Amino acid sequence: MNQYYDVTKLSIGQQVGVEVDPYVLNYPLSDDKSVWVADQGGQSFVLRFFRSDRGDVNQFLSIARRHAKLKHPSITRSYPPFYSNFWVFSIYSLCGGERLFSYLGKYPDGASLNVVLSIFDPIAKALDQVHQHGYIHGHLDLSSVHIVNGAGVLTGFGTHSWLDKITDQDMDGRFIPPEYHKRRPTMSIASDNYMFMRLLIAALVGESWLDNGKVEKLPHHVEELDQDTWKKIKNWARPAERHRPKSLVEVMRLLRANLFVNSAKANVEAPPPAPKASRPTSHYVGAGAGVLAAAAIAATLLWPTADDAPDEPTNNTPVATAESRFDALPQVLEEPLKDGGKAPKVEKIAPAKFQMGDINGSGDSNESPVHEVDIPTGFYFSKTEVTFAQYDRFARASGRAMPPDNGWGRDNRPVINISWYDAKAYTAWLSDQTGAEYRLPTEIEWEYSARAGSGTAYWYGNEVKPGYSVCDSCGSQWDGVSTAPVASQASNPLGIFDMHGNVAEWVEDCYHENYQGAPNTNQVWLSDQCNGRVLRGGSWFDVPTVGRSATRYRADPNLRASNWGFRVVRLASP
Repeated sequence: MNQYYDVTKLSIGQQVGVEVDPYVLNYPLSDDKSVWVADQGGQSFVLRFFRSDRGDVNQFLSIARRHAKLKHPSITRSYPPFYSNFWVFSIYSLCGGERLFSYLGKYPDGASLNVVLSIFDPIAKALDQVHQHGYIHGHLDLSSVHIVNGAGVLTGFGTHSWLDKITDQDMDGRFIPPEYHKRRPTMSIASDNYMFMRLLIAALVGESWLDNGKVEKLPHHVEELDQDTWKKIKNWARPAERHRPKSLVEVMRLLRANLFVNSAKANVEAPPPAPKASRPTSHYVGAGAGVLAAAAIAATLLWPTADDAPDEPTNNTPVATAESRFDALPQVLEEPLKDGGKAPKVEKIAPAKFQMGDINGSGDSNESPVHEVDIPTGFYFSKTEVTFAQYDRFARASGRAMPPDNGWGRDNRPVINISWYDAKAYTAWLSDQTGAEYRLPTEIEWEYSARAGSGTAYWYGNEVKPGYSVCDSCGSQWDGVSTAPVASQASNPLGIFDMHGNVAEWVEDCYHENYQGAPNTNQVWLSDQCNGRVLRGGSWFDVPTVGRSATRYRADPNLRASNWGFRVVRLASP
């Protein structure tokens, strides 16, 4: 009997597969560490490791090989699995889009019909087409659909098909079909269609409805749908298989007919109604965020088994909005760790829009074009760079080597000689220690937090001055000599320290030569050829211009330097 590697012992930066050109583990996407983002040859992939306690290895390999033949523009590509006496994992392309649960956060009361059609039309066509060839997705939920340029893309197709049982540890429990709870669970086309209808309704009326999960709790009317259409939609979402639609494309055709009718009415009868208010939600994730956020939104409440439960009248009980929940969160957090320490202190940053890039016309070409970016969801940003004291606690707990301090001191100095993978490992440990989700900042979050509402090169002006930055010729005692203790200079208006100097900071994103095609909403910007990660903020060693708010440069994620460190973001989940 083969002794496959214990997936719970996998760690960030570990090499898996073959010795020549191995996959390097980037960050986990599941709580049990069986799903990872990994890098190989400048590309990022999703690896799903076999677990002998969850199913049969031959079934795992057979399904993975079969799905490697599946090709569709609305389905992420899968590749033949890797198999040895030690390693068994399937391999998938990494989708760089925004996950659906984050995307729908912009529409807490339901998205407009044209947005819903844009998301679900390609998914419906893809599912109907591949269903004809016997392919089943098997675990459709808010994390398995990504949004790329407004259109839905299916990820992880068929990756759960080998499991003996699917639980709410594998997917959002609010979407699990009733047949999955049977003693001998079955997975079918009807299962996919059931989950599709729940996703569709969550987009139409808002994700918060899922927390109740009963069809009879749906509103009696949806503004952009006629009553007959809405009645059919609700009926198709009932648990019994006989209610489920046979064709998802037909569902979308029915919705599209309403869009045409509404357009005709708007042109002939009256001006169009005011758009629905778009309020920020308390969830964010980019493609690199991990399943911890998905677990946070999972509910244990199951759908009723009654087939034809009557509609119940809605009540007028006030519902807390994502905006009000975010506003109620404390301004500053310093969360306790399981081992008795504390997480880095983080400051609450509200949703906003801002101009990103070389808005002063004094930067490099990689800072252009200037573009407006929307941060629809608030987040927490660490007030200082992660210190040696904070990182050393993690290193001791995880058995990692202590990074050298170059003789400058540890404690309240920013940790240095840290690779991107080291920083990612720290954020994963921090998430486990607190139960919240911590990660590196996106480039968007970093630049917004550095600018603090300013349009100048630095948050305090266009020229450096003493008391505000640590760099080579910034006017501090540490200039060109060493790092300074964190928070030794003035904080910016957001309460954040050392954004222009001290140490340059790793962020989540892949490096791109410029902002052509950059996302216009807050998310991690990945690429098929991730040839480097991004550093921001300049350092004690760099000339002042390197510390400008817009300056960005590439670095190999495996390298370490005495002027490189990092800080963290915590998701603002109430």
